[in-house]
Amino acid sequence: ISTIEYNAQNDSSLINQIIDKLSINKPNMIYVLGTPIAQAIQKRLPDVLLVQGTATDPVSAGLADSWNGSGKNYVATTDLPPVHKQIQLIKSLTPNVKKLGVIYNPGEINSVSVIKRFREFITKNKLNITLVERPISNTSEVATVMNSLIGNADAIYLPPDNTAHAAIPVIGRIANENKQPFYATVSSAIDNGALATLSLNFYKLGEETAFLALRVLNGENPAKIPITPIENPEIIINKEIALDYLIDISKFLNKPNIKIVN
Repeated sequence: ISTIEYNAQNDSSLINQIIDKLSINKPNMIYVLGTPIAQAIQKRLPDVLLVQGTATDPVSAGLADSWNGSGKNYVATTDLPPVHKQIQLIKSLTPNVKKLGVIYNPGEINSVSVIKRFREFITKNKLNITLVERPISNTSEVATVMNSLIGNADAIYLPPDNTAHAAIPVIGRIANENKQPFYATVSSAIDNGALATLSLNFYKLGEETAFLALRVLNGENPAKIPITPIENPEIIINKEIALDYLIDISKFLNKPNIKIVN
């Protein structure tokens, strides 16, 4: 097996250049991370098996016809966060949260899908939480919108959003300077000022994605393989920040799938 690796470097202008090269190389299979490039590849190279890792909502993105099977030459694992568990974590650690600040790029369908599910869950369960939404189009806007949330939100939540994730150090710094609880969906945010994350094991997610590819290479029809989630996301709590914010984390000690770190 020979492989060729391309990196769009979070630059949408490079996507078409990469697909031009893929068209020339004629690969048997393409493994992709990132919804925008997956959409572009599927549009231009529909006959090539497309395997996507960590697709947040491939159905809303038009990559798959259904969660029960893509209906296309496409298979994927999903990192769609369980909204009910995320809200439960926020309310458990910071029960007085009434206004939840959210930073996301409305141009990313994955973020839009998660925020939509947040709104629906809050409304359906009649929770006393208001989302204070701050849309961004690039990372240079993050510091401004973060500062606008200080005093206007009780906590910050970062959905799976490539644009916002690129500025996690900025978000964490401003949150810590103002003792603003900050929640995210990637474990790396813990090292950058997040109070807690509800995150997936991306190593296991990568393994599961590889197994999907093997199933197709062994003869299964990709159109009929369900989009595959990873169960039991892990809660990681930053003990140092919790102590600094005077947040009691005793009920989280010695619990399965919960990690307390300094």
